[in-house]
Amino acid sequence: MDLFEKCRRFASDPSMAESMGFPTNPQRAKELGVYAFFIPLDHTEGTEVEIEGRHLIMLGSNNYLGLTMDPSVRNAAVEAIREYGTSCTGSRFLNGTLALHGELEDRIAAYLGKEKALVFSTGFQTNLGVLPALVGR
Repeated sequence: MDLFEKCRRFASDPSMAESMGFPTNPQRAKELGVYAFFIPLDHTEGTEVEIEGRHLIMLGSNNYLGLTMDPSVRNAAVEAIREYGTSCTGSRFLNGTLALHGELEDRIAAYLGKEKALVFSTGFQTNLGVLPALVGR
């Protein structure tokens, strides 16, 4: 069975998930302490978080390098907000591409020795754009 079929079966057949030890009922997942959605973080320090007084390593973040808390990154973000505002006010496809996006993509492409690079704003958008291209679907 290929990967796509496994994913389809896992998502559509609760008995498959249950046989692998995954609770299929949200209430049961909460009872087991494994419900992973909408957990409020009391404090975050990039790669570590505090939840209900417990200090934990954050394994589910897109902040892989902990740069969101780096002082130089935070200062650069404040300067970017001062210059560009808090939003591009549109999608990159239509009217939300700034010259800054092109500069960043050109620098990334040059660094990687590639002709072009494309920056996505979220992990979800990256997966949505890249995975179908990689698997030809």
